[in-house]
Order: sequence, then C-alpha cells, then structure tokens
Amino acid sequence: MVFINIKEDEVGIVYKRFGRPLPAGRRVALNGESGLQAEVLTPGRHLSLPNVEIRIAKAIVIASDEVGLVDAKDGASLPPGENFGKVVECKDFQDARVFIHNGGQKGKQRAILTNGTYYINTELFSVEIVNVIRIREDEVGLVEARDGKPLPPGQAFAKFVECNNFQNAQAFWDNGGQSGKQMAILTANTYQINTNIFKVKNVKCIRIAEDQVGLVRATFGKPLPPNRTFGKVVECNNFQDAQAFINSGGESGKQLAFLTPSTYQINTDLFEIKIDSVTKVPQGEIGLVVANDGATRPEDRNLGKVVECQNFEDAEAFIKNGGESGKQLAVLPARTYQINTDLFTVITSANATQYNVNPEELKVYTVAKDKIGIVTTLEGKTLPEGVIAGDTIKGHDNFQKPQKFIEAGGYKGLQEEFLQEGSWILNPWFVCVEQVPLIEILAEQVGVIISYVGKDNESENDDRLSKEGEKGVQRKPLLPSKYPINRRIQSVHVVPTNEIILEWSKAEGKDADNYDKILEPLQLRSKDGFVFQLQLTQTICIAAKDAPQMILKVGTQTIDPLSLEYSNALDNITDKKSVKSPAIRNLVGRVLAPLVNSYFQNAAQYFEALDFFSKRSAIQKHAADFIKKALNDYGVQSIQTLITDIDLPDELEELLRERQILKQQAENYKRQELTEQARQSLIKQQEENKAQIKIVEAQSNLEVATLNAKAKLEESKADAQIQQEKDELELKRMREESEIKTSEDEKIAGIRIEEFRQRVQVLSPAIYAQLESEGKWAEAYANTQIELPEVFIGASSGGGNTSGGGGIVEASAMQMAFLEILRDSLKSKRQNEQINMSREYEILPPSEND
Repeated sequence: MVFINIKEDEVGIVYKRFGRPLPAGRRVALNGESGLQAEVLTPGRHLSLPNVEIRIAKAIVIASDEVGLVDAKDGASLPPGENFGKVVECKDFQDARVFIHNGGQKGKQRAILTNGTYYINTELFSVEIVNVIRIREDEVGLVEARDGKPLPPGQAFAKFVECNNFQNAQAFWDNGGQSGKQMAILTANTYQINTNIFKVKNVKCIRIAEDQVGLVRATFGKPLPPNRTFGKVVECNNFQDAQAFINSGGESGKQLAFLTPSTYQINTDLFEIKIDSVTKVPQGEIGLVVANDGATRPEDRNLGKVVECQNFEDAEAFIKNGGESGKQLAVLPARTYQINTDLFTVITSANATQYNVNPEELKVYTVAKDKIGIVTTLEGKTLPEGVIAGDTIKGHDNFQKPQKFIEAGGYKGLQEEFLQEGSWILNPWFVCVEQVPLIEILAEQVGVIISYVGKDNESENDDRLSKEGEKGVQRKPLLPSKYPINRRIQSVHVVPTNEIILEWSKAEGKDADNYDKILEPLQLRSKDGFVFQLQLTQTICIAAKDAPQMILKVGTQTIDPLSLEYSNALDNITDKKSVKSPAIRNLVGRVLAPLVNSYFQNAAQYFEALDFFSKRSAIQKHAADFIKKALNDYGVQSIQTLITDIDLPDELEELLRERQILKQQAENYKRQELTEQARQSLIKQQEENKAQIKIVEAQSNLEVATLNAKAKLEESKADAQIQQEKDELELKRMREESEIKTSEDEKIAGIRIEEFRQRVQVLSPAIYAQLESEGKWAEAYANTQIELPEVFIGASSGGGNTSGGGGIVEASAMQMAFLEILRDSLKSKRQNEQINMSREYEILPPSEND
C-alpha cells in the first residue's frame, strides 16, 4: 500500500482513471465518474489507490491585505444578463460538491475569499489574489459596477443600495444594485471588495483652502428649466451625499451652491469641482458685479435691482429674492468674499481691462478738498420735458444706495443734489461724477446766482428776482466766502463791488480786457454847427444788494456773438482777482455807453461849442444827475461824472487862445495897478508906524511916571500908616498923662473941639478941609520952605485922570500925609494943637485908596 503525505499548505487534487464517463457538460465528477473529482485531499496521510491519481497543489492562502477572486469552471449556467455567479453555501468554495449541489454557477463569482487558508479544488475554482481596497484619509473611492441591473434611460449613475460598502456583492445584486458608475463612494478605510465586479478608482478628497471656493457642476440630475442656467440648492451635505442630491431633485449643470474652505468627500464623477480664488476687493476700491443668471430685467433698466443676498455670497437668496441677470446696481466694498464666480462675475482693478472697464473707475470715489461732485445718474425715470435735472431724493446716502434712489422715484440724468468733500462708494454704471471747485467769492466781489431749476417765479414784484427754490436770478447774493454750488443747474456770476472808473478816451494804452476798451471820445455837434470831441470819466459802483437787479437787467452773456462764453466767471479761471465780469461789460456796452452818448449828443444841440468851456461845470452837473438817475434803475450807483477834456475845432481853439491872451493882459494891468496901490499903502503905513512909535513912547513914559507917582504915594501911605500907629501909641501915652492934668485943660479942649465941629457943620467937611488945608499949606510952606512934588500939586489943582470927588479925597489924603510931616517940625511949639489937628483930620472921609 502506498500513502501520500499532504502538507499543511497543500491540497490533493484527485483524478480517477477508470469509471463511468462524466455527464455532458460536466467537468467535475460528483458520483464516482472518471475524471476530476469534486473532493480534495486536505493535509495529512492519504492512501493512494491504483486507479486514482493524486496531484499536489498549493492551498489558497489569502493574506490580511488581500482578497481572492474566484472563477468557477463548472456549475450551472449564468442566466442571461448576469455576469457573475451567485453566492451559495460551499464553505468558501472548499466544498465543490455542495457548490454544485446548491446551484453554484459557472464563471466569475460574486463571493470572495478573505484572509485565511483555503483548501480549494483549484482545477474547479481558479482564484486570483488581489489587494484589498485601501482608501486613505485624503481620498475617496469612486465605484463602477460591472454587474447589476441596467440603468434606466437617462440615468447616468446607479442608485445607492445597501451592500456593506460594496463588500457584499450578492446584497448589491439582491437589493437592486445597478451597473455602471455608482453614486455611493468609499471613504477612508480598508475594503474587501470583489474588484471583478466593482472597479474602484481612488481620487483625492476635495480640499478648499482658506482663500478658495469650490464651484460645482453636477454631471447628472434633473434637467434645468429653460429659463435657468444654475441648478437649485438642495440638501445634500455639501454634495457629499449624492443620493440625497438626486432624491431632493438636484439639477444637472452648474450649481448655485458652492464649497467654502474645508475638506469634502465628494463623488467627483457626479460632481465636477472647479477650485477658484475667493473674491478680493482691495482697500480703497469697489467691485462691480455681473449676474450670469436671474430674472429678466425690465426693458427700461440697464442694471439689475438690489436684492438681499449677503453681498452676492448667498446665490440661492439672490435667485429666490428676484435677483436679475446682467450688470448689478449693488457694488462690493473692500473686503474678501466667498462668491460663486460661475454665477457672479466680479470686476475689480485686477481684471478690469478684460471687461473694458477703466481701473480708475473702480476706486472709491473721493471728492477733493474745496470741491464738489456733480452727479449724473444712468438709471431712473425719464425726466419730464423741460426739466434739466432731477429733484433731490432722500434716503439714498449720497447715491451709495442706488436701489433706494430708484424706488423713491429718482430721475435719470443730471441731479440737483451733489457730493460734498469726502469718499463715496459709487457704482460707475449708475452714476458719473464731475468734480468742480467750490465757488469762491473774494473780497470786493459779490456772486449772483441764476438757477435753471426749481419752481417758476410767480412773483408779482417789479424786480422779478427769484427766491431760493425758484428759477431765475436769485434775490440773495453771495458775499465773500466759499460756496458748494452745482454749476450745471446754477451759474454764479461775479460782480465787483469796488468802484469802477470808465474813461471815454482814445483806446491806445488801454488793456484789451478793460471795461472801457470800447469807449472812445464822444463826437458832438454843437448848436452853432461845430464838431468837437469830448472826453469824460465816469465812476460807478454796484452794491452787493443791487447786483442781482443789475444782472437781471443787463444780462450775463458777452456782447461778442462769436464768443459763446457764459459769464460764469469762476470756470477755468486761475487768477480770480483778475476776473472781468461780462455783466459789467454788458452794462458798459449796452447801457452806459449809449446812455452817455445819447445824453451829450442831445445836450450839444442846445449849446454853442464854446459854451462847453464857459458852462462846463453846469453841463457836467446836469449830466451827472441824469446818469445817476438812469443807472439807479439798473441797480448801479453813479459815484462821479467828470468832463476831462474838450477838443474844439482849430478855429475855435485859436479864438479861445486870443481871448485868453487878452484876459491875461487885463489881469496883468490889474496886477500892476494893485501893485502900485500896495506900494503907496506901504509908504503910508510906514509913516503911520513911525508916528505910532512916538505915541507909544509917550504913552510909555506917562505910564512910567504914573507908576512912579503911585509908588511914591504907596510909600507915603505906608509911612503915614506907620506914623499913625506911632501917634496912636503916643496919644495913648499922652492921654494917660493928660488924665492927671487939671479939668480946666479938658474944658478948654472941649470948647475948641466944639468950635471945630460947628465950623465944619457950617462949611461942610469938604470945604472946610480945603480951606484949612490951603491955609496950613501956605503957613507951613512959609515957615518950612518945603518943596512940594508936581504930582501933589497937579492933583490938588484938579489935573490928571481923576474925576469927581475921588480927586479931592485923594488930594486930602496927600495933604494929611504932608501935614503929618509938618506937625513933626512944629511939635515942640504946639503939641496940643497938633493933637487936636490930628483929631480933626480923622473925621474927614477916607480916600478910595485907604
């Protein structure tokens, strides 16, 4: 007997040499037929019979990272339309008899061999060992089934069925799995999959960086409606759940939804992902937006309306809220945006030239200092006929909210409202802005506004000036300052308020831009037929409050019809101080020049030529009054009118010269006569001066003598006063001595005193004093031989400047002084008489000088 030893990694394949033949079509013997036997010999010692051939083969060993794909060479035939044998219980193909008995089918099998050692009849089952499917963390597996039900017409991807991630091929089949590309995918893991049935392609996960977005295009889904270009948003876990996308009605084509920064496990056969950069609008710039899908715009609008869509980051909201296709009113301010760039084309300075947009237009619009921005809108209602600018609209934030402007009834075209100094986020497809300087009115100027917008002026006032908000010349002028004024709807005309001097003189030497360049000397014809020229100077001034009236009446266009220049003197002017007002030119050319010429032409008819010399002042005054009154009607003040020169014909000039010579000669004769009279008067005056000198000297001597006499008199009075005091002391002493005298002496003295009083009463004090004085003087003079002064003698005789009783009193006082002197000389002889005489004189009236 012969035994065969089969090792652990081997299997014995048995062939029977003799026996019944195999049934037709059968390759493996099940019931002792000759040929290949179904059973195999497992490891161990086995008896080798003579009619049996045992072939040793290697056992099938499947490592942990492998699977075995089985192909059965015998079994039932596959039904039509099936490519793989069904799974039957056969101990993982180790029991061929049971495989055949249980209906195992010939061909490639759905079942696979996983990790382990298998003792399989390799003559019946061929096993292909392949690697397991490994899906790394950054990958997904895309599956295509070579088995399953056919896909319905129009369906590109097989639906999801429960099959343990394609590891159970029979469940895939039994559950209605469909052949072709599968919606389901394999995520990171290791899979034991029958790769004969399921082709797995490893692809990278979709990774969206922080500065990127993922744009999605579905290769399968419901067809898009004819009026839409983008598939609607459906819940599908950011396209990671393909079956949910289909079940929820996801539409094929470009998708509104897009992928934001993250990592996604997406079936890239179903969803094509295009990674694009986020949209960056640099600082100081804006982004313009063009929508590639949305509702159709009305024909009267060029820009899509603004809808709530989070600055175009929410594409679904844009569509649902009625966003319109084409250029958009809304703009993107400086920021980084996650925008579906398939749906929205965003134009920035980086790509502006590709879309025929000037990059400068995409900068935040800045109105410079001392300027304003005049706005013209490109969207809105059509302006009514005759209206040149749209009214001011509230609520649009300086044209930064164009939808508010349109909804509030804003008009397309020039706007009354303008932009102040600052930075503004403006859509250049919506507005055009023109920057112009502020209106600057300098010192000695005033600005007059002419408005071309507003209500019609219905004022019944004669001056026809308009109020603010009305068309026409505005009543209120602009005083020196800076003003923001829209020059396209209002013109400002500068009028000087300083005095303007106009000369009717020859043009030579006058600057070309002088107001009086056109004023030539007046050619006049006098009453007596002479033609002569008259030059004059007119000074005018326009008060600030009168400037509007002047503009209203004289107009603002220049006289020259070839120069279509309006009098908005602040446009394109570099030196505003040198501005020449066209209104003043009109005033001079249209009003003042004809007015002055007409007046003097008419006046000349009433005067002879020489009258303009002889009556020049009167003519000038009358002309000044006339011009002043006429200019006042125009709001112009006439300051001064002067005739500066009169140019007469030569013959009249000669006659005037002769008259002037005669006049000069007459004046010379008169001057000579006056000179002679002056000489005679001078001689006379000199003689009178000499006489006057003598008179003055005499008067001076007299005054000196008078002063000397008065000095002596005062000295005498002082001496007399001193002597009087001495006498009073002496009298006091003598009284004291007389008290001791006898009463007889007192009686004698009393009798004498009484006698003296009686004499005085009879003769009057004045006459008595004179008589006594003359007698005493004569006696004293005879006894003492005293020389009397001339002044004293003169006074006593009534000479000098005294008058009335004053001279007598003064003489009496002098006599008393002299008597005092005389008394001293006679004191030793008649002491008692001197005392009595002193008392007598005390009763006399005092002089005015005492």
